[in-house]
Amino acid sequence: PSPRCMDEAHDAAVRKLLKNAPIPFKLVTETLFKVLTNIINNPDEPKYCELNRDSATFTEKISSCAGGLAFLKASGFVADGEVMRIQPPIEVERLRRTRAVLKEAVRAYGEECVRRTQEQMQRENAEAAGKLRELQEANRKHRSKSDIAAATERESIMRGVQIDRADWERQRDPTNLK
Repeated sequence: PSPRCMDEAHDAAVRKLLKNAPIPFKLVTETLFKVLTNIINNPDEPKYCELNRDSATFTEKISSCAGGLAFLKASGFVADGEVMRIQPPIEVERLRRTRAVLKEAVRAYGEECVRRTQEQMQRENAEAAGKLRELQEANRKHRSKSDIAAATERESIMRGVQIDRADWERQRDPTNLK
């Protein structure tokens, strides 16, 4: 494929990869990164140039994740029976660029996760602030009722104290025979 098609294929594959939940995204990108790195470091080693499509690693970490197969195909892998194989000659520089595309996808995913987390935290903070305002208002109303009740009780007690003082004064007055 031409470099333009490779970029379009990678773009399409990356868009699919970015749709994965965090754990599958991490599994598929780490696995793809390892596959590419192994080939880049050992381009003449046939065992790194093909992946068994029936292996647990392939099915659980690549093909079961959105964009995993598409990224392999965009990287130059082709299906050949029970294996995915990258055809010789191995273009190490092309694979390095492909690995760089994968690194960029991981970076973009991380930024998107941070953005989503911040938005979620802002929503939760706004919701908590609203609940706090409601509680403060309810508390203010309750305190207001309590303050009124306490003031009424204080007034009643003060009247009782005044009555008691007047009675006490009257009882101490020897001229008062009531």
